[in-house]
Amino acid sequence: MTVSLRRQRVRDATLRELISVSRGILTNQGAEALTIRAVAREMGMTPPGVYRYFDSHRTLLDAVVVAVLEELTEHIVSAVDHVDAADTAGRLIAASRALRNWAVEHGTEFHLSWFMSSPDEGASVGRARRQVGRLFADVFSGVWRDYGPALLPPEQPSPATERPARRLLEQLETELPSPSAAVAFTRCWLRLYGMVSVESLGLTRAIGDDAGELFEAELADLARTLGLPATALSTGW
Repeated sequence: MTVSLRRQRVRDATLRELISVSRGILTNQGAEALTIRAVAREMGMTPPGVYRYFDSHRTLLDAVVVAVLEELTEHIVSAVDHVDAADTAGRLIAASRALRNWAVEHGTEFHLSWFMSSPDEGASVGRARRQVGRLFADVFSGVWRDYGPALLPPEQPSPATERPARRLLEQLETELPSPSAAVAFTRCWLRLYGMVSVESLGLTRAIGDDAGELFEAELADLARTLGLPATALSTGW
């Protein structure tokens, strides 16, 4: 192994550890506790040593957020990949439950990674956030292909619903087959994401829903709205 390759591997390992330590501070102590000095102390480094890897507090924070969102994306992809590609309804149900399960288990990280933003956050954070929405849009596209035409009567999008749907797809940098598909996806995504956000905050547990039954009821209603077979709800459950 050459000296340069050995140094790069050491640097990569240190970078991963810095992100891991920073994530631990962020999760356990909150965003205000995540400072270059705190990370240096946990790592047994000097602050200037940390600055060799991250030139500012913002770039450090961005790296943690990206790592969290990449983990979430991989978790959802893994769940979807366990379902036959032909079972588009089952893949959507699996993706939805994977999002919910990860968010509930990582509530603090889920909220910090989605809602902690500032004008100077890096482009990498936006890309990481978009990849989650794009993943759902891709799965939904298959569902719409298989089940959308059978919806009776097909929903005709109004300007009031079509504009935000078009804007969402622009933000995600993706496309869907038709304006009707875009509106249906937007409404489903907002309902799903809203329910997951509420549950990850612990608000449903505070009213006695410890097993995610309210989420399952919402998911079942979404499945009916899309005309999915009842058997799809048995996926990964």
